Amino acid sequence: MNETDGRRQRGERARAQVLEHATAIASTDGLEGLTIGRVATDAGVGKGNIQVLFGDKETLQLATLDAGVVHYRATVVEPALALESPLARLRALTDGWFDYVASGASPGGCFVCAASYEYRARPGAIQDRVRGHRESVRARFRETITAAQAAGELRADVDVDQLVFEIESFRSNANVAFLMGDMAVFERARRSTQARIDAALA
Repeated sequence: MNETDGRRQRGERARAQVLEHATAIASTDGLEGLTIGRVATDAGVGKGNIQVLFGDKETLQLATLDAGVVHYRATVVEPALALESPLARLRALTDGWFDYVASGASPGGCFVCAASYEYRARPGAIQDRVRGHRESVRARFRETITAAQAAGELRADVDVDQLVFEIESFRSNANVAFLMGDMAVFERARRSTQARIDAALA
């Protein structure tokens, strides 16, 4: 390994360490709760190192948002999309979200839901990134539902956009319920999601 590769690997490890602490902070205190000083203290590194790795606060916030999404994708989305049946993928994507939130893997609940609430009226680069992640979620659901229709697992007359809207609505309600400790509503939203999918079966 040459010196350049060694520096790159050390930089990647340092970046991953910082983002691990940054996502933990942002999960409970929001992306606005991130400061270079606070993250540096939590991660046990100098403020100068954070600035070298990320530059400024907004870049750190964007990287933290993306890191939260990457963790969720690796934990829930990728295993779900590896399933052969489109219907099985749809059920795994929906139920997997509830399992992920309930597990406490992200103490503040769904990272994208939280960022959506936080930046709903704050135009700028972070809101744009949140909007992009939200659209990726919708596109994934649309593609999976359409594939299930093509496979004859869901009815051909199912309104795809309406089903996606209802799934997202249940998730939004469930995320707030989880944060407020209302697990009865959280589980009702889980059951309602699966019931809605059952109602669309071919």
